[in-house]
Amino acid sequence: MRAFSPNSDLLPSDRELQEGLRALRNGQVIAHPTETVYGLAADPFSFPALEKILALKGRQESKGFILLIKDRADLSEIVASPSPLAQTFMEHFWPGPLTLIMPARPSVPDWVTGGRGSVAVRHSSSPHVAALLGVWGKPLVSTSANLSGSPPLTTGTRVRECFGSRIGCIMDGRCPTGSLPSTIVALDEEVPRIVRAGAVTIEMLRRVWPSMLP
Repeated sequence: MRAFSPNSDLLPSDRELQEGLRALRNGQVIAHPTETVYGLAADPFSFPALEKILALKGRQESKGFILLIKDRADLSEIVASPSPLAQTFMEHFWPGPLTLIMPARPSVPDWVTGGRGSVAVRHSSSPHVAALLGVWGKPLVSTSANLSGSPPLTTGTRVRECFGSRIGCIMDGRCPTGSLPSTIVALDEEVPRIVRAGAVTIEMLRRVWPSMLP
């Protein structure tokens, strides 16, 4: 069952995909639309690239990052073992704006996990994200495009105004009006809990797991 439908307005051109891919391979940060808000993306296995995101946002390294995946097959590379509850949430809300925190494989760098042994993962419903991950070929770090503590940006124009030439490539697109960031749910503890409220509400989560903690 899919809770969220893709937004067909988020399809990139071949030229944009190649520009974005080139920037990522060169260790740069790119900005891209999703089904929620604009994201800042970089190679998760390049610490210098992630340092650029931290500097752009004014964000602490200890917070860790979300990894976007193309499909659930990518989980085997980054998650130790998805629990039955994780599988249930995936069935109901993926692809879509739900990020799940799960135990990480040792191969996932500390600068992605924040040194906590767990990793935040999302399978986006955005065709733009799917196309980008398709040419990139592996998981991608993506965090909301904004200065730390400020509201997330939802247009390429606003991203240009905020960050300018400090971003290697700003991919054009349109995020849905009134979009919220993805909801983040921690599944690395005994009882699942919401770490960040967002597009998937607690009421929606409780239809799947009645004892869900706010």
